[in-house]
Amino acid sequence: MRRLLVALGLVSLAGMTPVARAETPVSASSAETPTVLATTTAAPFSLTGLRSFTGPENTRIVFEFSRPTAFVAPDSDRSRQLTITIPGEPVARAAGVLSLLRLRDGVVDSVEAATGVDGARFRIWFRDSTNFRVVGLPAEGELPFRVMVDARRTGAAQATERRLATIAQGKRRDRVRVIAVDAGHGGDDAGARGPRTVRVLEKDVTLAVAKALVDELNKIPGLRGELTRDGDYFVPLRERYHLAEKMKADLFVSIHANSSKRRGSGKGTEVYFLSLRGASDQADADLANLENAADLVGGVSPQSEDGLVSILYDVKRASALEQSQLLAENVLDHVAADRRLEARGVKQAGFVVLKSVEFPSILVETAFINNPIEARLLKSPDFQRQMAKQIAEGVRHYFGRTGVELRGAGAESSGAGD
Repeated sequence: MRRLLVALGLVSLAGMTPVARAETPVSASSAETPTVLATTTAAPFSLTGLRSFTGPENTRIVFEFSRPTAFVAPDSDRSRQLTITIPGEPVARAAGVLSLLRLRDGVVDSVEAATGVDGARFRIWFRDSTNFRVVGLPAEGELPFRVMVDARRTGAAQATERRLATIAQGKRRDRVRVIAVDAGHGGDDAGARGPRTVRVLEKDVTLAVAKALVDELNKIPGLRGELTRDGDYFVPLRERYHLAEKMKADLFVSIHANSSKRRGSGKGTEVYFLSLRGASDQADADLANLENAADLVGGVSPQSEDGLVSILYDVKRASALEQSQLLAENVLDHVAADRRLEARGVKQAGFVVLKSVEFPSILVETAFINNPIEARLLKSPDFQRQMAKQIAEGVRHYFGRTGVELRGAGAESSGAGD
């Protein structure tokens, strides 16, 4: 369905000079100087950011603005080109924001931003006729008002389904246990940030630790690690555990970095499993709310909780929670061996990403990224590898505690998950 997103009367954009299509990308250093607008306000309305994130199934373009505004665009369609306009008000382009973003990633060829005294026009050229959606996102925490465009990669969803089915088939063929490793956040959802003295983003730390964890798990005979996200792109929370379900995972381990409300405070590692009755305390509830807000940042509509479930479902959920607690305890015991970090305990909270009943699930808050000392650790590749090794050892010990013998390819194996 094609429907224009209009919240302002259309006016002429004739006075706006479009940006000429260049043959080479414009670098930040060579970008033209933003138009100086005659205005009575100290801070004119501006395009403050233009970013792109390429994932396996889509490319996301994000336009950031200094304040909310009305814009005109189809909310969804299929086309070779998309135009988004902001009519009727002067729009500046902040220093360092490119007027031309050339991607050529197989989905999007280029993005152009034209701003002027009569408004703004943003044009996106796709590689081929492409399905897209456009949505405005309100300011959220440190994030400003954004206009987000998701362009789908043709055939990518089917390719993902085939990949997941191959993992599931290989699990049974090779007699291995599959651990889905989930790198929290990603793409325009950067997660928590390090202090000014240590420039580090949670989304980068989680991906680095997750990749290292997969490497460590794959060194253990009988285990196979698989990532839910392998690059800098956004994955909705429920989609993360749905990916794990489709690959027939035996365990789900989500990697995060903690952050406290007080700047520089908080320290140590804690491991969570799902709570159905609320969080361990208010701090845990606040943390769960913060992590669960990732979908809002990524433009996913809120979903209501599932309704009444069968007795069989309740039995499966109770078993999954019991095993999740045991997994969390084993992982924390091994992470606590690193005396650089305080073990803050095993806790419960209502994290959306932990809500599958198909396997035990935990969320590891590796360390506090807003603590300067721990932020430096999180940024260190050596620490990332050490953290991954300790989590992997905790996973191995968990299987031993549950009586699952890990033998590897071609061997008989018993226990949950077959």
